[in-house]
Amino acid sequence: MRMNSLLLNAGMNGMAQGVSKLIRFAITSIALVRYGAASWGEIAFALTVLTYLNFVLDFGLSSLALIERPDDKGLDRKFYIALSYVRGFLILAMFVLAAGATCLFDISSGFILKAYLLQLFLKPFNFDWFLSRKGYTAYSPLVQTVRQIAILGVMLVVSMPSIENFVILDVGTEILATFVLWIIGPKKEFRFGPPSRQELRGAMSCYRGSLILFVSSSLLLFHQNFDIFVLKYFVGNAAVGIYDYCFRYAMFIFVLGSSLSIPLRRQLARLKEANATDARSELVFCSHKVLGLLSAAFLFGTMCFSEMFFSVVVPVDMEFDPPKVLILFACWLVLSFYSVPWSEWLISQSRKRYLALAIVAGVVNIASNLLLVPAFQVSGAAVAKILSEVGIFVFLFLCVPPEMRRHIFKTAGIHVLLLPAVAWFFVEGSLPLWLMGVTAVAELLYIVFAKYITREDIKVLSRN
Repeated sequence: MRMNSLLLNAGMNGMAQGVSKLIRFAITSIALVRYGAASWGEIAFALTVLTYLNFVLDFGLSSLALIERPDDKGLDRKFYIALSYVRGFLILAMFVLAAGATCLFDISSGFILKAYLLQLFLKPFNFDWFLSRKGYTAYSPLVQTVRQIAILGVMLVVSMPSIENFVILDVGTEILATFVLWIIGPKKEFRFGPPSRQELRGAMSCYRGSLILFVSSSLLLFHQNFDIFVLKYFVGNAAVGIYDYCFRYAMFIFVLGSSLSIPLRRQLARLKEANATDARSELVFCSHKVLGLLSAAFLFGTMCFSEMFFSVVVPVDMEFDPPKVLILFACWLVLSFYSVPWSEWLISQSRKRYLALAIVAGVVNIASNLLLVPAFQVSGAAVAKILSEVGIFVFLFLCVPPEMRRHIFKTAGIHVLLLPAVAWFFVEGSLPLWLMGVTAVAELLYIVFAKYITREDIKVLSRN
């Protein structure tokens, strides 16, 4: 198996991110129980603001770096200048504006937000884009895993009486991790140093090329995070804390599957240059199979154990019905995993269509949240996320070639078999043992007799 094959990179990246997310989930569980849902809601709000600002600073350049001739050394230098020197000029002004807003508008999480905003100054030293561009997608998750282990160890050994102590620890270790990653990154062929005027003009041309990707990413960011702002405004920090916690539970599985995303995008870009249409279609089909199996297992497991999880493992206030929120996120994950390979195909094929996709996702999510959250609170926000994912799925279904549409019907059976259990759960609130057994046997029989995953599928993912 080639060292930069899609399967190997996705596997290493997924394991590293999965372990990191699992440890982070344990950290979040301790913080939620120790400091309360409202305190964790303040952190979730601060991290959401930081995510938006980081997207503005990135301006779509990291995505462009992946799909724009990954082996071109001249482009490496242009992206380095654009993402280090040019971006550095924007950070100070952005930090002052964001930190000033917490005072001007009397935002309750002022200290927490300002502390996390310090991470903006790490962006010029962040080489994730370069590592991904060269196929080293697992480096950053591995460093983050070590960081999360260190935080968990400190929380288990040291008594931290306030949420502010946790924030200082979290931000401090992130600063350290950024510089460690900068030191160990594979930069042997990379030329550092300040840019000349001509190089600076060349780097600015990257910004023009990434404009559509930036607008698209901004709209998709609304699709992913707007619910946090709406929940904070209409319901409060406690709802934000519970919602964010449930979403982190789903994100543990999401990162395992979406680890295919960056390597897949890189390989689809190369196959496009080679005009290998059949190979691209085959690659997307095999990716759908893997993601379908993963999302089906997560949905079934969540239905079986979500109620016990919140009553025994992490006892929290059940006011917002977190077990049902978890099931809604598991349903969202199914749709999301159907969309991931298609969206990577679309971004490598047409940036304008990708912009249209982002508009659909953003508009549906904003409208759904504003309509559903005031009435249904946390569950309404989760349903809004599902509705926006439905919009994405329909848009992509209409955009992809006919052979890619037919692939969906070949993989959908593994989720269709789960529909009776999903319906039972939402009516009764839990699954009886007999229904768990019947559903599990039906799924296993389908995987075996329908030959859901074959050796050829693994070979396709291994050789690309």
